[in-house]
Amino acid sequence: MFGNYLIAAIRHLLKYKSSSAINVLGLAVGMACCVLIMLFIQDELSYDQHHKKQERIYRIAESATVAGNPVEVATTPPPWGPALAEDYPQIERFTRLMPPVSRWLIQYDSKRYYEQDFVFADSSVFDVFTIPLIQGNAKSALTEPNTVVVSESMGTKYFGDESPVGKVLICDDKYEYTITGIMRDMPVNSHFRFDFLASYASLESNRLYDEPSTMQTQGLNHSVYTYLLLKENASPADLESEFTGFLVKHLSEQLKSTGIEARPYLQPLTDIHLYSNLELEIQANSDIRYVYIFSSLAIFVLLIACMNFMNLSTARSAQRAQEVGIRKVLGANRNQLIKQFTVETIILSMIALLVAMGLVHLLMPLFNMMSGKAITVNYTTTWLVPIFVAIAVFTGILAGGYPAFFLSSFRPVAVLTGALKAGASNPILRNILIVFQFVVTITMIVGTVVVFSQLEYMQNKKLGFDKENVIVVRMPDAKAISGYSAYKNAVLQYPEIVNVSSSTNVPGGRPRIALVQPEGMKEEQSPAYQIIRADFDFIETLDIRMVSGRSFSRDFSTDSTACMINETAVRRLGWDNPIGKTFRITMLSDYYPPYKVIGVMADFHNQSLHQQIEPLIVLFSGPGSLMEIRIKGENLTRGVEILHEQWQRTFPDHPEMDYYFLDQNLNQLYLSEHRLGSVFFSGAILSICIACLGLFGLSSFTAEQRTREIGIRKVLGAKITDIIRLLSWNFTKLILLAFVIGTLLSYYGLHMWLERFPYRIGLNLWVFLLAGGNALLIAWLTVGFHAITAATSKPTAVLQSD
Repeated sequence: MFGNYLIAAIRHLLKYKSSSAINVLGLAVGMACCVLIMLFIQDELSYDQHHKKQERIYRIAESATVAGNPVEVATTPPPWGPALAEDYPQIERFTRLMPPVSRWLIQYDSKRYYEQDFVFADSSVFDVFTIPLIQGNAKSALTEPNTVVVSESMGTKYFGDESPVGKVLICDDKYEYTITGIMRDMPVNSHFRFDFLASYASLESNRLYDEPSTMQTQGLNHSVYTYLLLKENASPADLESEFTGFLVKHLSEQLKSTGIEARPYLQPLTDIHLYSNLELEIQANSDIRYVYIFSSLAIFVLLIACMNFMNLSTARSAQRAQEVGIRKVLGANRNQLIKQFTVETIILSMIALLVAMGLVHLLMPLFNMMSGKAITVNYTTTWLVPIFVAIAVFTGILAGGYPAFFLSSFRPVAVLTGALKAGASNPILRNILIVFQFVVTITMIVGTVVVFSQLEYMQNKKLGFDKENVIVVRMPDAKAISGYSAYKNAVLQYPEIVNVSSSTNVPGGRPRIALVQPEGMKEEQSPAYQIIRADFDFIETLDIRMVSGRSFSRDFSTDSTACMINETAVRRLGWDNPIGKTFRITMLSDYYPPYKVIGVMADFHNQSLHQQIEPLIVLFSGPGSLMEIRIKGENLTRGVEILHEQWQRTFPDHPEMDYYFLDQNLNQLYLSEHRLGSVFFSGAILSICIACLGLFGLSSFTAEQRTREIGIRKVLGAKITDIIRLLSWNFTKLILLAFVIGTLLSYYGLHMWLERFPYRIGLNLWVFLLAGGNALLIAWLTVGFHAITAATSKPTAVLQSD
């Protein structure tokens, strides 16, 4: 029986080549989109699943209120982990991860490189996480100070084919670390990755802590990532409920004196990548919203492809009516016919799958660039091929289910007596499907325009400083910082270099927050302000406008305790004349005199446009960890060359200068908008292509169905334009209806999305008109080919044909 179905299916596909090709191509595009997004979702959901005890691992995060400001951070103070493990028996093990404050200079013999992925960890890190060691003993590898485990790739980088175990690395030109093990490279699908795992005991041994790590000295210093391994059957909710008592026991007086309200909580390890976007994340995470958005795109594109198939199959139903009638007369029952038509669709879907996989490989580089992934199709994975086949079968049943039931319902008498006419299927359903397709298309077009318009607005909005032609150089260590003045004076001798300054932070970086005590305010009322420590020429280098007062100057020796504040800080404080007022940094009040305000800066965006401008204080200090250099725009290439050459002369013992362009770094803040815009753009292109395929097939069938009518109208004097309008009007009405529905839906959705931005564009009418106009134009061009062909045909040839 199946062989009969197969033969009939192949004959049908070969007989109606054009409609079969349209169906195959439409389904292939839908399935290719579905496969790509399935691979993306599988990759996103796989993060941290490789740890054998992942179901029992939790990270401690903290939600707090500091001087009335809500703060959520992924870090905790160093003493919390040991204290929690001692107080609560449901904790089996704990471990802490602490990256260094900045990159470390790592040296072995003549090889010297800056390394970012250098992390300190408790020796229990191997008990909590699954980190396989190729060489070394996990139980003892990190128990002693000044020991380190390196990754395979770092072992090869520094030692080639030699065994690294027992070798000594020089870190930051002053610390010696003995290699005690080699670990496998961390998987890409992990929320943290590191190449060097140094013993936590090294921190106090090397005095990397300013003072011993106790609750009294470090109880509020959020500097480590603390992970807990709970015992079997331990309840994380019960442990969370104990955190309030833990804070009361250990930190009650400190929290009360600083006015901080702390609320620690637990994050499941496998939730961190998709559900955690806190301050001070160990590495940038993704967002579950992208999984939802990509999934919706896959569903919509596949639905549109399936709807195309339904439309074309039911529209051409009369072509198979006689076959159905004869089969029923010869004894075939409805179930057999349903099976036959379903098999045909699944075969067609399998052919579409082969085409889809070709499209997947063709589009994979573009998809990886859009999603920020490095996904590949590995056919050796046991579940992959069965899943692909399942997608094809599901698509075949979804697309062919309704046509199979519809075609099998024909009555033999109606078919064989000619009572069943071409296109006898319910046109209302076809029209609904067409409207749905173009609602999705119009929504995607509107979304693309709005998202990219908002992105362009954020990238081109005046930020209160000049971001163009500014290079930011990362100072590698204290030795390099000490050479800052010599380097600055040397490069300023060249006309290509406009200005040089140094600071602890630049716009777009992670802002540093401190509690400050403005003049006349009680210490317990201290607000939290953003802080930048900067050297001379900071204002001039970034071209920040001064509203009143002045910037730091070498002509005033008192500027060693000077500061500048922004307009927002002035408004918050209600000061009429802030010049001469003073601030204290609350936590440093015992060590530093008050800072005197010498100038008010015009508000500038120190963070991305996702955040509002906050009160900011720029404190005078010596050289910081960053250097800002402005180069003449017309001499940018030569300016960069000069900086490199002078770096080698000033710092011959350091690797190449590490720098980035400020404007490019600021653009990186809007990667999520870039990706969302790419999703909308891809969805718009795919939905347009599939919808056009469907319109092409339907318009071809409509023109064929009304050939005799067109001939009669032309004999009676109808013009070519009248015929084109006649054939296009029905589709035009449907697209106009889709425009109204799509406008309402997209306006509501995009209005909610834009509400997330403090600085945003408005939703203008022209955006929706543009989307509707484009959809209508695309439809006219698609339908127009068949309309013009039918309108220009000779009426005599049409009327004489059977």
